[in-house]
Amino acid sequence: MITPALVKPARLYLNLESLISYCREVYDLPVSKISVYRAVKAKKLNPIKRNGRLLFKITDVKIWIEGDAFSADEKAEG
Repeated sequence: MITPALVKPARLYLNLESLISYCREVYDLPVSKISVYRAVKAKKLNPIKRNGRLLFKITDVKIWIEGDAFSADEKAEG
């Protein structure tokens, strides 16, 4: 019997540096550490802390980025 090859699961969480790289590569946005910290303080991003590191769900990051883009469009129109 042949067993299927092991497939690495998709990444579910990003640390701070990975989040910044992800935003630059996927959304072409210049996101800084301060921007992320402000989003956390404003409760727009909800990190978890593991081993002294902040981790962010990729789905939360997408909602944060797309939500801010939507609100920026609303401000430009109104």
